[in-house]
Amino acid sequence: MKLSSEDLINFLANLATLSAFTFVPLWGKELGLTDPEIAAMATLYALIAFSSGLITGRLSDKFANRKLFIIFGSITAMITISGLLIPDKTWFTISRIMTGLGFGALAPSLVALVSDKGEKIGNFSSFGSLGWASGVLISGVLGLFWIPAIFIFGILALGGATILAFSIREESRFLGGSPKKNFSNESFFEVFWHRKSAYLTLGIRHSFAQSIWTFWPLFLLSLGANTFWIAIIQTTNALTQFTIMQYYTDKIPSKFMMYLGLSFSAISFFSFTLATDFWGIIPTQIILGISWAFTYVGTLRYSVEKSDFDKSSSAGILTSTMAISGIFGPLIALTIIGLGGGYVQIMIIAAVVTVVTLLGFWLSQHIS
Repeated sequence: MKLSSEDLINFLANLATLSAFTFVPLWGKELGLTDPEIAAMATLYALIAFSSGLITGRLSDKFANRKLFIIFGSITAMITISGLLIPDKTWFTISRIMTGLGFGALAPSLVALVSDKGEKIGNFSSFGSLGWASGVLISGVLGLFWIPAIFIFGILALGGATILAFSIREESRFLGGSPKKNFSNESFFEVFWHRKSAYLTLGIRHSFAQSIWTFWPLFLLSLGANTFWIAIIQTTNALTQFTIMQYYTDKIPSKFMMYLGLSFSAISFFSFTLATDFWGIIPTQIILGISWAFTYVGTLRYSVEKSDFDKSSSAGILTSTMAISGIFGPLIALTIIGLGGGYVQIMIIAAVVTVVTLLGFWLSQHIS
């Protein structure tokens, strides 16, 4: 197993942010925020991450310095997660905004740097999933005693990521060349348009997946799970992602991986409806982990491999696509609930739409 500084940064960044944000709603409740306010903060975070991914990804390409944006992103995320420790609604809001800015800046530049060096994107992505798995388990234990300990844990992890970011050596063809010559000067729209089928496919799939995750903990509780088993269920998903990303996603053509990912996604979404207790959900998480590993890495490779000098821009659009899905997902769920549907209906609709999206992506590859 090859392990680079970039892999460790990805591990620590995902360990910190994803584990911390799992428990942000609980902390918000303790600070006196209402459910609409917590939802609004999540939406605000998604909007900032969306904008940050686009802008900083573009700047990273233009100025040909990935390392600078990785350092900026990790420091910003570290400082602003610390703001969650302050028992104040205003600081809670500021922290959500700034962490979206930091993580949105870090992710695209990190992906582009790995690609510039010719390293395997699947191997790199697997450490993000491993970080999530580790962070959820550790934070779940810490949260039993003191919720702020989760954020302190996240600050320490991002501190480690920052130190590693300073030690990065950029050995890509971008260094030593002229940024103007190496930068393609394509507009955002042109970068998006050349890879539109992949971005739109990921955006639709992820939006409907997010509609399921909106009420996911409540669904698991209704099946008899407690917080410990919720952590185990999430970890099963994350460890499956790690395994598939580590051993398979660098060996399969990116386009075929997207076909596989969408197929497994539809199967996993529908399989949730068949569970009668939380034990029945655990096997479905293996299918879900396979689906996301192929969908995410397939889309990431598909977009970045088409880029010569716009890799951060391409990765930034992908990061932003995922962020904006975090806004559309809850809206889809609320619409279905408002029309008289329930959690099972959300899952079934997500499965059907994913099948339609798979067919649409297949057609786009054969028509164009």
